[in-house]
Amino acid sequence: MAKSHYLEKDRLANVIAAIQIMGVSDQTTGTLNRWVAELEAGEELTAEQLDHAPVKYAERKKWATVFEQHPEFFKTYTQHGEQHVLLRWRYAQTFNANLKKEAAAKPEEGTPDADDADEATHTAGSPLSAEQVQVLVKTAMELHAKEAAAEIKLDRLSPALMVGVGAALGTIVGSSVVVLFGWMQMTHILRIFD
Repeated sequence: MAKSHYLEKDRLANVIAAIQIMGVSDQTTGTLNRWVAELEAGEELTAEQLDHAPVKYAERKKWATVFEQHPEFFKTYTQHGEQHVLLRWRYAQTFNANLKKEAAAKPEEGTPDADDADEATHTAGSPLSAEQVQVLVKTAMELHAKEAAAEIKLDRLSPALMVGVGAALGTIVGSSVVVLFGWMQMTHILRIFD
């Protein structure tokens, strides 16, 4: 069975860091290099500095792997030959707000009115609330705990399985040796009487 991505070294911490940074960022989506620069920055950088900050290959590879291996939180896509990343919850929030805005622009029976459209315009692209970020972090921690518990169950099963396999192989080899020696002795006995 393949090892869970959550059980890789520092993976939970990386996922939580990315959720927090991307959840409260001023941008809903950004290039992979921008997010890497923000996640790895030792100091606070402006949006323009983040877009042009040099990124080490190893850091870029690490974060690209985190984003790609956790589609439950992040979406990666390519636009104009450059890899972009977004937090799925913010994307869904923006998408739903745009739908409300479009529906309010052409009022029909059962659609939101103009007040809802103003609210939708306000939430489009806005950062997640502290409660929303907390929900995502809690979800990541629960997924990690579930994978860790599954790994422990497999570790507990392994010694018992090895004992069973060893006992079965020992029985087969032992009985084969006994049969072989018995057959060899039968051959000598028959020759004596010949």
